[in-house]
Amino acid sequence: MTAVEPKKTYAPNIQFSHFGFAVRDLALMEDFYTRVLGFTVTDRGNAVGMDLVFLSRDPLDHHQVVLASGKPDDLPENPFSPQFGSVINQISFRVGSLAGLRELYEIFQAENVQSVFPANHGIAWSIYAHDPEGNNLEFFVDTEWYFPQPFLEPLDMSLSDEEIYAATERICHEQEGFEPYSAWRARISQRMNAFRPGE
Repeated sequence: MTAVEPKKTYAPNIQFSHFGFAVRDLALMEDFYTRVLGFTVTDRGNAVGMDLVFLSRDPLDHHQVVLASGKPDDLPENPFSPQFGSVINQISFRVGSLAGLRELYEIFQAENVQSVFPANHGIAWSIYAHDPEGNNLEFFVDTEWYFPQPFLEPLDMSLSDEEIYAATERICHEQEGFEPYSAWRARISQRMNAFRPGE
């Protein structure tokens, strides 16, 4: 199926802000997101029958993640890949550096986090891991290069930063459609609807 090119026009300033999802064990999930991932509980309470915990890593955002009670017990696994969820494919968090990604990898090993899978997408280095209820989380660092996605191969975390960088650059240069990420961003921006003036 060919993607339909949207008509370029002004649009309201819509930006992704936060994500909420239902959980079975609110206390267990709160512990993981605060103690292991470093989120702060900004508020908690009950609304429309659900217990809610609001979490953030940024004081400019009251909440970036909301944990809500009410997840059913009988949700099946994704039939194509158990790493990825049957309802939520993945929840992705940007990491500031490859060093930060390594630190998370070490934390996950120490905490016995399940389904930890380092991956190289060419355009990003990622670590996938499951939270205590099996939601697939991605932690990623953008690289400097772009080529058409999807692409995934295992990322060897035993390599040095320099070795990972060199191997990824080589992979990217070998792909059809390779270009600097900055060039792709400039090109794709021309296809995106602009924000309304003043927003």
